[in-house]
Amino acid sequence: MTQVERLIRYLRSHPGSSGMELIAALSLPKYTSRISDARAQGFDIVCEKQNGINRYRLVEKPQQQILFR
Repeated sequence: MTQVERLIRYLRSHPGSSGMELIAALSLPKYTSRISDARAQGFDIVCEKQNGINRYRLVEKPQQQILFR
């Protein structure tokens, strides 16, 4: 499984994850690069700042929900 696949699966089950949570859970020190890669593949990952912390969530179209299950 690729790092992008792991990221997508994690964001599906943990919407609103912070960068530190992504690093800790997925061992992805360059998580922003993997987010960029996922976006390049057509995934919509939104970053929202909450209380000074960037939070990431996946916004999926119905046809994307079957990928990386």
